[in-house]
Amino acid sequence: METLPGKNAGPRRTAVLSVVALLVLAALAVGLTVAARGPAGRAHTTASGPTGPQPVDLAARVDAYTAGFAPGTPYTVPDAAQRRAVADGVAAVLDGRPEQAGPVLAPVGYRLTEFTEAGSGRRVAEIADASASADGRGWGRVYLDLSVQDHWSVQVPHPVSDSRTEALGVDLFRAAPGGVLVLAGAHRRAGADGSSDPAHRSDTVFAAVIEALTARGLPGIQVHGFDEGSLPGQDAVVSSGVGQPGPAAELTAAGLGQAGFAVCRAWREKCGQLEGTTNVEGRFAAGLGVPWLHVELGNALRTEPARRGAVAAVLAATAASWRSPATP
Repeated sequence: METLPGKNAGPRRTAVLSVVALLVLAALAVGLTVAARGPAGRAHTTASGPTGPQPVDLAARVDAYTAGFAPGTPYTVPDAAQRRAVADGVAAVLDGRPEQAGPVLAPVGYRLTEFTEAGSGRRVAEIADASASADGRGWGRVYLDLSVQDHWSVQVPHPVSDSRTEALGVDLFRAAPGGVLVLAGAHRRAGADGSSDPAHRSDTVFAAVIEALTARGLPGIQVHGFDEGSLPGQDAVVSSGVGQPGPAAELTAAGLGQAGFAVCRAWREKCGQLEGTTNVEGRFAAGLGVPWLHVELGNALRTEPARRGAVAAVLAATAASWRSPATP
């Protein structure tokens, strides 16, 4: 049977056009996928994309930073201007002037970075050494909670040498809003003649930052570690250094005791020369009448995550008990 010209041509043409349209759409999809990938096929995102910048795990960031800390590694003593610049950069962020921190920090090789912290979900500012010689300077870092007005600090002068005090510092910073984490940048035995021990040297960036915080009325908790063999039968030592013990010291000691730890209270008994009376940050705080705690912890309370978490919870309650200081 002869087919009339044009019979069934409409359906065939529609089918062909549908196939062509699908091919065009597929080609466009491939092109968009390729365009969205960088070198070597790595996909990249922007702040305006569906995922945005990934939150930063502060614990992992600090662990990576401190991984190379060891006795005898390079350390440079900062001069007074360098110490002051970093402290002034921290003050600018505290005052809500982060745009002014960059120009202050840049001449000494420091920079300000902001990110969302994965563990707490809060915005955090990091003030860190960005210079080419950072590994040889060992000046440390500062982390500031941007979610609320900062009103207390946690101080870690001996990361790595007092094992996992750096991890405790992060745990506490996450647990109590409004904190400033001040982290030393070298092993306490890195520099010659004890120059890298910021708990006993005032010519460090660490000491300069804490002096700036203390001068603004921010109370501080400084965490240390000791070998249980040096004080048998005790898990922790709580002290106010040369300052007068106040409610925060009592609260901390009681909290650690309730958590099941044996606590030596330095204002009541001898604690094996672990009272922090020679600590330079403690002496500065005592001179201004600002609350300051020196907390020594046995190895298990620092290295076992569950016990470290219990300690962080107790110290977070102490931090929460401090009211925001008046603006100087």
